[in-house]
Amino acid sequence: MTRDEIPMRDRILDSLVQNGQEHWISGESLSRSLGISRAAVSKHVMGLREEGHIIESVPRRGYRLISRADPWAGSDVREGLNTNVLGKKDWLWLKETDSTNQVAALEAMNGAEEGVVVVARRQNEGRGSNGHRWLNLPGSLTFSVIARPRISPEKLGWLPRLAMEAVERAVKKSCGLELEQRAPNDLFFNNRKVVGILVESMFHNTDLQWAVVGIGVNVNVPAEAIPKELAGIASSLYAETGTAFSVANLLRHLLEELENVLNL
Repeated sequence: MTRDEIPMRDRILDSLVQNGQEHWISGESLSRSLGISRAAVSKHVMGLREEGHIIESVPRRGYRLISRADPWAGSDVREGLNTNVLGKKDWLWLKETDSTNQVAALEAMNGAEEGVVVVARRQNEGRGSNGHRWLNLPGSLTFSVIARPRISPEKLGWLPRLAMEAVERAVKKSCGLELEQRAPNDLFFNNRKVVGILVESMFHNTDLQWAVVGIGVNVNVPAEAIPKELAGIASSLYAETGTAFSVANLLRHLLEELENVLNL
């Protein structure tokens, strides 16, 4: 494959990699060297961010690559995964979907086994607590699992709290950070929301048929990618610490801790 045949997005990523983490490269320089407009450069950078690459941009300085995306394959998480149920069955790795919870619920209604994991790079209609929308930002982790914990209807309300406890421990183990739980099902860092949880379920009479636990974590979202209307309200682990974290490693810990609290 000649250089001209390499997709433009990959050529921009190569330029950022070669430039190094400590140096900036201007949009004008990228535009000139690649023979495309600065608007096209910006569009391709946004696409790279949606794939999970952490790229910072600052006016009059340009762009710099902080961290490349984790490899996008189930084997990256399965390797070393210490669970008996979660992640031991089918995985659905989606580039884009409306909602991982919707996909997982449909799979459950169609008879999918407990332990199925649905992961999406991009989620267009994510939902949080009380019907609020959960924004899926570039560099975030969004996934849902199918579980069938043995639990009575009156104890179903415990599931969001159990999931929060699992997330809190997983982030501590994989990132070394202490999160703060806030009702009904959110977790905060530095007084800013970084995690949202949504639990949905189906009963037959009083028997729980299945539960879908959906979790969204703003892991490596650059500060400039957070909408202005959410400034001071929502953030990411990277924006707050300046450290890029492995999404695959975090997902592995999340599945392990979820399985522990749900007693699967």
